[in-house]
Amino acid sequence: MFELFLEKPEQLKMRKAAPVRSLKENDARVRLIYGGICGSDLRVFRGTIPYAKYPCRPGHEILGVVMEAGKKSPHKPGTRVISFPNTYCGECQFCLQGKTNICSYKKSFGVTINGLFADEIVIDSEFLVPVPSELVNERAILTEPFAVSVHALRKAKITKGTSVAVVGCGTEGILSIALLDYIGAEITVLDINRAKMEKAISFNKKIKSLHPDDVKDEVYDVVVEAAGAKAAIEQAFFLVKPGGALITLGITNDAVSFPSLHVTRSEISI
Repeated sequence: MFELFLEKPEQLKMRKAAPVRSLKENDARVRLIYGGICGSDLRVFRGTIPYAKYPCRPGHEILGVVMEAGKKSPHKPGTRVISFPNTYCGECQFCLQGKTNICSYKKSFGVTINGLFADEIVIDSEFLVPVPSELVNERAILTEPFAVSVHALRKAKITKGTSVAVVGCGTEGILSIALLDYIGAEITVLDINRAKMEKAISFNKKIKSLHPDDVKDEVYDVVVEAAGAKAAIEQAFFLVKPGGALITLGITNDAVSFPSLHVTRSEISI
């Protein structure tokens, strides 16, 4: 059995993995099918996440199959599963409200604790979700990043006919566009990479594209910022209609200028 291992930033290697630990009653032993590489994985590799701990095994997005299960695990051998990106305590005020993603004591796989990129792992079944039989592997591995988009877009209460600008056509941007198209929103996509915009508008010929340099006075009910770049975030504030909403999906370590007067006077929700 092998695993990926990051000794320190930019020193990634594949090595023979230590034997997995014995199963506790709620554990499952999972064999990897696919691993998804997230932008945060790249930042851990590059050393730009200040709270990342090294050395570590990277990875938090996996699709696997249960090989063995503890007696209290709900996942039987042969079940395909995807992983949560974080652990959670189940007892803090946020967990008790069902908001386990912002648990006060969460630990992030592949960032603050060893991740999941190994041939086999043993993991508490609490952090696994079964995959429906009709969902093929190539789509199932996108479940976690797609869930991020679903959760974010729900907050803005987007419905059919809502005008939405998606800034950035990377993975989260594309997944958001797919969901928005399903909802029936009026979509405009923005990206400095015209090839990415072309891919984004292939979902539906009604989707519009706009290069960030060509923005004039266009405004939208909702803006989804998925680029994670300083300039894109700062521009996104001014793409929102008064009374509209800005959804921030992109992540940057750069300091971003916050236009407080504009946001307050325009009653923009973030």
